Amino acid sequence: MIITETRYFSTFQVAKICGAFHTTVINWVNKGRLKARTTPGGHRRIAAADLVDFMKRFEMPIPADLAVRAKRILIVEDDLGSQRMFTLALETLPGVEVAVCSGGLEALLDIGKNPPDLVVLDIRIPQVDGFEVCRVLRASEATKPLKVIAVTGDALDAEQLAFLRQNADGYFQKPIPTRDLSDLAAELLELEPLAAEAAG
Repeated sequence: MIITETRYFSTFQVAKICGAFHTTVINWVNKGRLKARTTPGGHRRIAAADLVDFMKRFEMPIPADLAVRAKRILIVEDDLGSQRMFTLALETLPGVEVAVCSGGLEALLDIGKNPPDLVVLDIRIPQVDGFEVCRVLRASEATKPLKVIAVTGDALDAEQLAFLRQNADGYFQKPIPTRDLSDLAAELLELEPLAAEAAG
């Protein structure tokens, strides 16, 4: 099952979009005028739909920038706890949208219809395992450039590790520090580093 995707903006990005001071955006959030969520690290994130609603409500011009495609991250993971943990860590990155698939075949079908910029790929998944998904992605010119972060809770042998070193852009053994995962994702997607934000 594919989970709905959401695009989020930092308060600094919202300030730039709205032509306002960063402190003004924080005040909008604090007064409940602009809906926002707070990340575990204390940063504010505003969903694109909420920002557009806010701008319409206050008759602000909505720039074409809001229509620019966000970087898409596809999490391929069958464990519900890991799905949630990875999603929470990655959806707070500015300018990204996150989708989740629970099996390899489902992931390949989704990638064929809507190619992501980054795949976070569990190696031990149902239908088609992560190694085969990675082989298929690297065998096609259309999907070869996709960034892949492999994850697994199992010990891998030397041949499997060599395969991942050659075919994945990163590899984590579970349990994964979520900050390390989001930092690597931001680096691979060439996102702006998270600026220190006033938690308010």
